[in-house]
Amino acid sequence: MEAREKILDKAIELFLNLGIRNVTMDTIAAESGVSKRTIYELFKDKDDLVVQALREMIIRHNQDMLGIISQTGNVIEAIFMIMKMETERRGSFSRVFAEDIKKYFPVVNASLYSCKESLKEFSASFTLLEKGIREGIFRKDIRLDLVDNFIHELIGVIHNSDRLRMLQPTGQEVLSSIFLPYFRGICTTEGMKLMDKYFENFNDFI
Repeated sequence: MEAREKILDKAIELFLNLGIRNVTMDTIAAESGVSKRTIYELFKDKDDLVVQALREMIIRHNQDMLGIISQTGNVIEAIFMIMKMETERRGSFSRVFAEDIKKYFPVVNASLYSCKESLKEFSASFTLLEKGIREGIFRKDIRLDLVDNFIHELIGVIHNSDRLRMLQPTGQEVLSSIFLPYFRGICTTEGMKLMDKYFENFNDFI
């Protein structure tokens, strides 16, 4: 394993468990078995390391979602399976990590989704939308890049909104009250029937 990959792997693990602010470069060096000098040769400073670590997390997570999309029978099933994965994943984050990452999201998103080609490469939801249109589940008249960007912006709002945080919604409530109704809204008639069928068994998925 190369030094950069080793550093990123350990940094991601520490950030998730302890939060970003509570992890020092000395800790990352000691835990990864790499000298601090090597870290600074590969990353400009801690902020650069954090951005690269979050970027790597998104890419890996995107690959997991693409795997689900390719393995499930249709995009509606994929949506429910991804939501199940998301619920479990969010439950594993420390609260301080969820707070710490807010300041870094604009930089990370800009590096990943700066153009249409980047959307196709790094956005599993773009692939999901494309597949849904091919399957006749999503309407053909939707603009893919616009809907995909809106989904990412919606995720950002949910994570960053003080008003929503005050309501203390559970992950399941966010899914059933925000994301599922939105996806249903871009479905064809056949897609809505399929969505309603899966929604009846919502608790079996989440």
